[in-house]
Amino acid sequence: MPSSHVIAVGGPPTFRPQIARALRTDPEAIDWVQTVSAAEAAAEQNPIAYQLLVLSPLVDEAEAAAIARSLAKRSPTTAVVVVRDRPLDGAMPRLVRAGVRDVVDLSSGLEELQDALAHALAWSENVRLVGGQNGNGHARGRVASVFSTKGGTGKTFLATNLAAALAEKTEADVAVLDLDVDLGDVFAYFGKEPKRSLTEVSAEVARGAQPNEMAELGTELAEHVIGFGNPTDPGAAGISPEATAELVRTLRSAFGYTVIDATCDFTDHVIQALELSDDVLFVTGLDVISVRHLSLGMRTLEELGVPRDRMRVVLNRADSKVDLTAGDIETALGLKVDAQIPSSALVPRSVNRSELLWFSERRSPVAKGIADLADGLRQGSERSAAIPRRRSRRLGGRHEQGARR
Repeated sequence: MPSSHVIAVGGPPTFRPQIARALRTDPEAIDWVQTVSAAEAAAEQNPIAYQLLVLSPLVDEAEAAAIARSLAKRSPTTAVVVVRDRPLDGAMPRLVRAGVRDVVDLSSGLEELQDALAHALAWSENVRLVGGQNGNGHARGRVASVFSTKGGTGKTFLATNLAAALAEKTEADVAVLDLDVDLGDVFAYFGKEPKRSLTEVSAEVARGAQPNEMAELGTELAEHVIGFGNPTDPGAAGISPEATAELVRTLRSAFGYTVIDATCDFTDHVIQALELSDDVLFVTGLDVISVRHLSLGMRTLEELGVPRDRMRVVLNRADSKVDLTAGDIETALGLKVDAQIPSSALVPRSVNRSELLWFSERRSPVAKGIADLADGLRQGSERSAAIPRRRSRRLGGRHEQGARR
């Protein structure tokens, strides 16, 4: 069995060589990523290529269980083995119920690890043979997160109108998720209130809510637009990173497109959502401060393991008469501007009326910019489905010794 079918996940730096010794191969022959989210993305993008994920002792139980459940649906021929560096404390039954193939105690010696990896690879091979080497699992949707590290860039305006545009163009339900747990504005753009909080929806997901039930758990904001978020409450309870990841995975299974309105901060639950996103749309304006925030935000995401080819730049108020141009931003960042939204008095007017500009001003230049962005995301989705991404021996672009945050 080629060792390139194996991904080692997480640190310490000695973990990857340890797995290589157990497989009697060179460490460079094994792919490595730092985070569970990066491993999940790699396995789902090319499920036939990967037969085994080996999770290091630094991956906690909740993350291990979450990726096992996700891959059971999305890449059912990929085995998951969890490695621990001390005697087990009762976690094995819980992890096995989640779909983990084996849990190995390194303190028992290398032989146990060798046996566990061999059995997991054999299981994966047998499942593939029985299934005709199909490892594709079920179709999954695409997740686009709208993000900015600076307030006032038009992030929520773009997220809501983009969701409506995608819903109309695909003629299918689209989810929009507001991750601002206390003062989110997504529902206000539609003049609605959420019928369930994120905590309530996440509890249903944890209890096993199926993808076909998610539309009922959300709030219908417009035709084919289903919203998920919290009522406005400065004292609202947050949502854990693990619950966020499981919610995003379930929405991704339930909807062709999920649009996330992320907060302006790199909080744990936002990081989880960004790591699981197929596209991260950075919204910026034509001013030095906004561009500085954009550059720092992109660099931070790269350090967290999000590849730059998932990042998109959306230039808001793109026709402002200032010293900077879209070309200047492209030159400075080495990344093309993917969409340009012009300035218009129609924008604040639509917000004040709780009426989406996409519905009320379809012929406006602003709506045209949003339509172009939606079309670009749809084309990207079609390309991703048709052309597998090139793999490297170190996926996710992170250093082995780097920290997660």
